[in-house]
Amino acid sequence: MKIYYVRHGQTDWNLAKKMQGGQTERNLNETGIEQAKETKRRLENIKYDIVIRSPMNRAKETAEIIIEGEDIPIIIDERLRERKLGELEGNPITLECEKKIWDYNLNIDLKGGETLLEFEKRIIDCIKDIKEKYNDKTVLIIAHGGVAKVLKAYLYGRPDSNNLDEYGMENCEIIEAEI
Repeated sequence: MKIYYVRHGQTDWNLAKKMQGGQTERNLNETGIEQAKETKRRLENIKYDIVIRSPMNRAKETAEIIIEGEDIPIIIDERLRERKLGELEGNPITLECEKKIWDYNLNIDLKGGETLLEFEKRIIDCIKDIKEKYNDKTVLIIAHGGVAKVLKAYLYGRPDSNNLDEYGMENCEIIEAEI
């Protein structure tokens, strides 16, 4: 099965370097809209059988721009929601915090959020279901940076450091993979 994974376009919180998790709704800013339009151009020769996306606004808007004018079924999968960061949502992103929350060795319990292992299980279950249901299809998945970290670990293995902070992804970056 062929997948194309796209992280949503930029939001004001991405620009301001604020923690933006699965409990915070933010829309694309002008840069994010332009990024999604550019991603549409970069993917224009790819034929998807289906689009599966996060229910969050930033993924929805990105998907709508990328598939505008196409007759492609869209599935919204709650499991593709960004990691719930609890009390950290809206706080400034710091290198120290990023390293802690994506460290498998720590598996920090984010008050009001998800541990890394809880988040990983949700995402891996989703990926396995997609693989089982659409194994002979080309699938476009549109979601979040945290989801991409887990997807990269699934595809390439965990980093030697056991820290997913190493697996960053820019807004509207594309991963192409066979799973």
